[in-house]
Amino acid sequence: MLIALEFREEEPAVKVKNVGKEEGIFRLIIGVILIIVAFFISGVFRWILGLVGVVVILTAIFGY
Repeated sequence: MLIALEFREEEPAVKVKNVGKEEGIFRLIIGVILIIVAFFISGVFRWILGLVGVVVILTAIFGY
């Protein structure tokens, strides 16, 4: 009887940042612009823009 063993590479314990410095700055600027534009738009779309802006800023800060 033959037993097949499967070896898998383990993921690193520390997560590496995916965002470079220039891309992080670009995301911060876009996030701030989206939040500012959200103040001048009425309705549900303003909340969507605001949330997208916050998410973009958070991903830039934490590097995802």
